[in-house]
Amino acid sequence: MINTAGLYALATILLSTNVASLPENHTDSLVNSVVDSGTFQNPSAQIRPRFRYWVPDASVDPEYLAKDVASAGAVGAGGVEVLGYYLYGGTPEGTGNYSPVDWSVYGWGTPAWRSTLNILAQSHKDNGLIMDFALGPNQGQGVPAPQNSDGLVWELAAFNVSVPVGSSFNGTLPGWEQIYNSTLHAVVTGLVVDAVNTSGISPSLPIAEDYNRTQYTLAADSLEDVTSQVSSDGRISLQFPSNAVGLEYNVFAIYLDHNQYRAQQNPEFMLGPHTTPETWLQNGSWAVDHFSIAGAQTITDFWEQYLLVNGTKELLMSVGNFAWEDSIEIRSNLHWTKDFSDTFEEAHGYDLTKWLPILFHQNKLGFVGEPTDWWITDEHDTGNSHVGDYRETLGELYGLYVKTLNQWAEDYLDLQMSAQISYNYPMDALQNVPNVDAPECESLGFSHLVDGYRQYAGPANLAGKRIISTECGANMYGVYQQTLPSLLWDVKRSIAGSVNTFVLHGYPYSGPYGNTTWPGFSTFDYAFSEMHGDHQPAWDFYSNSMDFIARLSYIFQSGIPKMDLVFWQKFTAYPVIERNYQPTDLEDAGFAYEYLSPDNLGLDEVYVQDGILAPARQAFKALIIRANDSLTVYGVSRLADLAHDGFPIIVSGGIPSYLVSYNESGSAYVNETMASISSLPNVHLVPYDGLASSIASLGINPLTRISSNGSWFTYWRRDDLVGADYVFVYNDGGDLGLGNGYSEGTVEFASTGIPYTYDAFTGMQTPILEYTKMNNSIIIHFSLAGNQSTIVAFLDSPLETSPVPEKHITTTSKGVLGVAYEPEKGLIVKVGPSFSGSFTTSDGLTHSASTPSSQSFTLTNWTLTVERWDPPSNLSAITTQAIKSNTTHLLPTLTSWQEISSLQNVSGRGYYRTTFNWSALNSTGAIIDFGAIVHTIRVSINGQTLPPLDTTWARADIGTYLVQGENVVEAVVSTTLINVLRPIWYDLVTSGTGPSVPAGPAQDYGLLFPVVVTPYAEVIV
Repeated sequence: MINTAGLYALATILLSTNVASLPENHTDSLVNSVVDSGTFQNPSAQIRPRFRYWVPDASVDPEYLAKDVASAGAVGAGGVEVLGYYLYGGTPEGTGNYSPVDWSVYGWGTPAWRSTLNILAQSHKDNGLIMDFALGPNQGQGVPAPQNSDGLVWELAAFNVSVPVGSSFNGTLPGWEQIYNSTLHAVVTGLVVDAVNTSGISPSLPIAEDYNRTQYTLAADSLEDVTSQVSSDGRISLQFPSNAVGLEYNVFAIYLDHNQYRAQQNPEFMLGPHTTPETWLQNGSWAVDHFSIAGAQTITDFWEQYLLVNGTKELLMSVGNFAWEDSIEIRSNLHWTKDFSDTFEEAHGYDLTKWLPILFHQNKLGFVGEPTDWWITDEHDTGNSHVGDYRETLGELYGLYVKTLNQWAEDYLDLQMSAQISYNYPMDALQNVPNVDAPECESLGFSHLVDGYRQYAGPANLAGKRIISTECGANMYGVYQQTLPSLLWDVKRSIAGSVNTFVLHGYPYSGPYGNTTWPGFSTFDYAFSEMHGDHQPAWDFYSNSMDFIARLSYIFQSGIPKMDLVFWQKFTAYPVIERNYQPTDLEDAGFAYEYLSPDNLGLDEVYVQDGILAPARQAFKALIIRANDSLTVYGVSRLADLAHDGFPIIVSGGIPSYLVSYNESGSAYVNETMASISSLPNVHLVPYDGLASSIASLGINPLTRISSNGSWFTYWRRDDLVGADYVFVYNDGGDLGLGNGYSEGTVEFASTGIPYTYDAFTGMQTPILEYTKMNNSIIIHFSLAGNQSTIVAFLDSPLETSPVPEKHITTTSKGVLGVAYEPEKGLIVKVGPSFSGSFTTSDGLTHSASTPSSQSFTLTNWTLTVERWDPPSNLSAITTQAIKSNTTHLLPTLTSWQEISSLQNVSGRGYYRTTFNWSALNSTGAIIDFGAIVHTIRVSINGQTLPPLDTTWARADIGTYLVQGENVVEAVVSTTLINVLRPIWYDLVTSGTGPSVPAGPAQDYGLLFPVVVTPYAEVIV
């Protein structure tokens, strides 16, 4: 095959000095903790992105485990996050029920699994990497344990029977015969006063989901706890009044039981060569109770007794980064724990028992499916205040679970804990974000929304968390077709939302595995992207993108994030993450904002100083509360404190009044308090529409004032330790398509520091030499391709390695292609053929320039050699990377491989070559422009490899590479695998299961846009 060694040399040099480095104090999770981060050019393993690494089970080949870890490091990852996949649990909600090996022997937590963990940890140590590890199989939410242990998941299940008005019930409770090993928790009676078939989200709490159902209304004053009247054999005798006005009475019997939810299936229920477990250690894993300390201790006790023994603990401590748990996806009828009732009554001052019937809908959040019958009350809020109280207590108990695991990771392992906190469950997700060292979100669950990330990041940043992580790149129907530019789109939107650490989804074990075909073991029935690894033609080129992500993280893990505004947000559940503030006027104007729950207002950094909230953290300039926001007593009391301290409160669209709690005196308090503070001079009542204008009229200005014809985001961090402000500027092209979304405009930055550009693709740090300096700000013009970003640094002192001139360009005419500075020459302005007019420098002088004699030209007559990556004839040969062969094609002009005969169903690599003649007469250099890139690209000019190119706009200055006469341009591109997999899609299997979704559409491969060379002439100022 074609020798590409020269094209890989640059990446090899950059990665050769990679070192692992945990924080100096391993358990210091706060901003400005001492971390050996490496350099911007070469961030350390601690900073670099990691892959979620799917291990099928403990039968895997140790050699391939070691190879996979080394391979991840070689392409620029900092390590992997180890997850025992086990068919996504192997449960009915999992991905198949066939395993080619006996999980009694190779299950999670067995000696075989500990050996697997050791091999992976040692491989990280050998390669200077760090390792995250899931606390259990599948999503890390359970461990092997004796069935029905107290620390396993509890739930309430309800049964009911209707009784006519004036009649009696004398018999066995409904459900008594169906429920085994359970405990009767409560019996409640109530009068039904209305029943209707309906749909829609009303009358639920905010962020509810729409379901068709029969909705029954219970008279609140009729609800009665009659549990004490039940006999030991489950019988009860009840007489209902005949003068009641209603449709019928209902008797609700509610039982407490373990819900028997599995994190890894019992081997006996699996197909394949499984044997009967002899001990509970071989019997799969149970999900643990996430609402008690006992649940957390079930996990930690298992690790201490069965995994962290015989040297494993010490090995893991030497390379471990985060103990980790995924988003909670445990299915239950109604989430509960044994101490729930007592905790609830202590917190809310009333007994929840008689309100239990109204809790069984809208608290599953889609994981089990909503019941067809919903029960509400005739209270003014249909009983939602009780639902809110239930969810508040659930969140408080979940906080105990999270804090217990977090403390154990710190105390027992000297490591940190990361978890995807709360969302998917009926809790305020923002409530517990501060309770874990490294809170994690995800691009899929957060719908790729910058606003969604800001909701999660607000509490994390207020708590001073250095790391806000994300599971990045999981997309439905995206397997084997995810391009790296699309992955980087997710990365950039995450950074704009204050997320700064990336776990890429995902990297499957690459070795042999039974009943699996080429290209190898694949997760989620081929439904979710992506299967990264060396079976991908792009793998050897991943380092450009991995370095890009690492450099973004290097910058935006440093210092402290700074914001302009904060929204009050109290949601009691997050079944989906939606954009909360719908208008875009704040973003268009450049305001950066986050969200806080009133539950977060007790954090230590919540204080006002000189009119600024949390000055040592985000330094908010105003808080926005809206007419439809839910309130809490504690939150309103803290809001009043802030208002009386002089902090600006903006009340948008009206004064909110709904207390999301059953508390009459509290309801009166919040309404009186809100009315009282509204008269303060720093509390401003404004319309809902035109919020950005209302805020500006109050003299509150953004850190970055944006004026552009695109959709731009900025994100600001201040690092006092090095004397720098870092600002991420991003033009979101959304789904406009490859090569679309170009925009330009200006950003006025609230800084007078020395401006630099930090190029995350190349690692170069160069002074910005064209800008306008105002009294307290700097205005910079940007031209950005769709989905292109840049890092602007404002430094207190210039970089020693990149000095700045005494003057800079202030205004230019069109056609200036770049400005550089060389101390021995001065300011160098590069003008292209379209330049006409002049440019002005900061000393007030105006300069003219001669344009190059040559015009821009398009490169033609390309030779394309395609290295095809085809499946082996025997699809079971899964360790075969690919069957490779070359074909050559002559292209007068560039076009998609879909338009080239014989390349429609081909994946692999394309090697492009052409030449052009160059004369240095009146042209100092040139810019080469490849446009937008489908997947990856590496370019060489006359045999010299260019620095990595930004795939949103792959252009480079090639002045130093040109020679007089003929010049050779070579470009290597790579593809995804989807085009070669489409014809054999339904022949694929992984662990005996084929694709659950259709193959993706054919992709356009290759260089799709004309490659243009634009000469320039240099003007020395």
